[in-house]
Amino acid sequence: MGKRLAALLSGVLAAGLVLASPANASGTLTGVPAYEGSGIQDPALVGADPVRPGHKIEGFSGIGIQSIIGPDNRVRVSPTTTFPARATVLITRTSGGVERQHCTGWMFGPSLVLTAGHCVYGSGAFYTGLRFYPGYDGTTAPYGSCTATQLRASSGWISSGSADHDYGGANLNCTIGNTVGWYGAYATTASLNGTPTTIQGYGGDKNKQQWLSTDQIRVSNTLRLYYQNDTIGGNSGSAVATNRPAGSPGCSGWCSLAFHAYGGSQNSGARITAARLTEVTGWR
Repeated sequence: MGKRLAALLSGVLAAGLVLASPANASGTLTGVPAYEGSGIQDPALVGADPVRPGHKIEGFSGIGIQSIIGPDNRVRVSPTTTFPARATVLITRTSGGVERQHCTGWMFGPSLVLTAGHCVYGSGAFYTGLRFYPGYDGTTAPYGSCTATQLRASSGWISSGSADHDYGGANLNCTIGNTVGWYGAYATTASLNGTPTTIQGYGGDKNKQQWLSTDQIRVSNTLRLYYQNDTIGGNSGSAVATNRPAGSPGCSGWCSLAFHAYGGSQNSGARITAARLTEVTGWR
């Protein structure tokens, strides 16, 4: 490797991004690696709030499309203390004094959760009363919970509410990602059709339990990906993730391709593009 190329790669790695040629040579692949975290179950160690036994969270009551395509292939994830289950986040919203199951998110850094834009912003304003529980498991919160110091949403979602731009996030008041780890992500202009996909999160019919469904990318549009993973309202914001072998260019381990947000004959979410990956990495 020449000295100039080595220096370039060194600078890219220091910025947290990796550039490499994908298998389909239609463009470069940009990626941020996954991190599995320490797994230590001590919320106070990272500034999270311990959750007392008997803490009450009501079930999901939002509007969501039931998108079970064919036989329901969802499988429960329990316990949720392995990676990436512990980096998968139950998002709740308190309104009128009642805390309810709201959405799903995924850790993307020590204190950043990514999710769908409509999970953090709606009706012209950011939501209040959101709380974030990594690895929640039905009635227990092994890693505690955190609140948001800043909510984020794409400018496209705020300005137009377009499904193609439906992504957002939250900066947390804790560094829980150091414990639970975080998903990686990658972007490419190449077709992703046939790429295996896993969506895991908190479907509204499963009462705060974490479940997963597997499928593959069926249609690759410039700003949106389509797949047939089974989802329910409450899964909005889940990572559309694929597990890449160690040493894979750009991102290895559990790497997100999109932000799940919509149901239908095929389910879909805003695709992670190179520009979006740079944007959300900058939210850290």
